[in-house]
Amino acid sequence: MLNMTLAGKKTPLAVWDKIEIIIDRDGEEGLYVTRIEDIGQDVILASKPEYVRGRELLVDNARVYVRFLKPDAMYRFQAKIKQIHDDTAGHVSLHVLSGVERVQRRNFVRVDLNIDLKYSLLKGRTSGLKLNKSNWVGSFTWNVSGGGMLMKVNKEINAEDILLVRIGEYLTLGVPRLLAVFCWRIITINENRFAGVEFITREKLHRHFTQTEMTKLPTQTKCFDVNIQNRLVRYIFDLQVRERQKGLL
Repeated sequence: MLNMTLAGKKTPLAVWDKIEIIIDRDGEEGLYVTRIEDIGQDVILASKPEYVRGRELLVDNARVYVRFLKPDAMYRFQAKIKQIHDDTAGHVSLHVLSGVERVQRRNFVRVDLNIDLKYSLLKGRTSGLKLNKSNWVGSFTWNVSGGGMLMKVNKEINAEDILLVRIGEYLTLGVPRLLAVFCWRIITINENRFAGVEFITREKLHRHFTQTEMTKLPTQTKCFDVNIQNRLVRYIFDLQVRERQKGLL
């Protein structure tokens, strides 16, 4: 049994435990599942990884995250693919690079979730508020986390833009109907443009808006605080647990 230190405690990871291997490059993610077959000194031998989703392939020397679920929480650690064995079993060796960390709010768990929404450009990178020029565009999410989401956008939206988002299933998610989000990056999936956006909580509005601009924002955008975000984090985590129990992940 491999005991990795976590905040002074030992977190067991045993032979035949199910783990996920996540490779993430420039916003493109690949997810694979496998089981541990042997554990050595900082090295884990796993059975042939089964593809789950994503476009990134596992290759030798690639840095990855290894994630596993325990009854109390989800945990992860960094690793490097030491070798993808050229045998009929297709084993993979992982070199452990870090200790285990519990997935907390700062390491938001993402889950594939298709939610209809509409968005409008709220503030451009070099322009002011555009509340009087709202032009709602239909969209949907690719995935959602407690910290943000990956959402489809048109060619007019760029990194560092701020969007006003109207979420269709806001009651299910437990969030205000209107949210302000910051675009961190733009990626292409199946020839469609998607924006990786971060929810702007009430505590962070001052980083993106002047005091005058904040007085003009829709009231609902000022309601999304840390407490609501924590509830969203819990909802996403519980949803992921239920999907795992059903064998969907």
